[in-house]
Amino acid sequence: MLSIGSTWTPRGSGCQFEIPTRWGSSGRINLMGCLTVEGSTTRLDVRELNGNCTGEQVTQFLDTVAQTCDPHCLTVVILDNAPFHKGAALQKKIPQWEDQGLYLRYLPPYAPMLNHIEAVWRRLKGFLMPRRCYNSVTELRDALGAALTALGARFI
Repeated sequence: MLSIGSTWTPRGSGCQFEIPTRWGSSGRINLMGCLTVEGSTTRLDVRELNGNCTGEQVTQFLDTVAQTCDPHCLTVVILDNAPFHKGAALQKKIPQWEDQGLYLRYLPPYAPMLNHIEAVWRRLKGFLMPRRCYNSVTELRDALGAALTALGARFI
């Protein structure tokens, strides 16, 4: 059975046009990623999230990244200004991560074009995954896995 979505309608029209959708909010897959650039090579590390992105999930992801850092090398993670990137729990971990060699830097507001991983997500969604409706979340996850494999991504 299809769930119901909503659209915009003229103000005061008194009617709402309903559009059936396949899975509703359960048909969404969220990823968190880290693009590593070393000289002329790049590596994409990704993690599938359970539900929406939270500060706790970002902190756990950055803990995983910090474990792979060499304290004698500079590792910088660029974050945008999303609320889950700036939570109190995450801010408390910054000194520990810096001791492990991981430093966080934030983009200026409204400047996603400065974040190199945005080009990776654009390529993933726009070119590597077929533009079509998937019949199940499993089918969507399989297509996403194939596209991430084509990018050489590593699941962490």
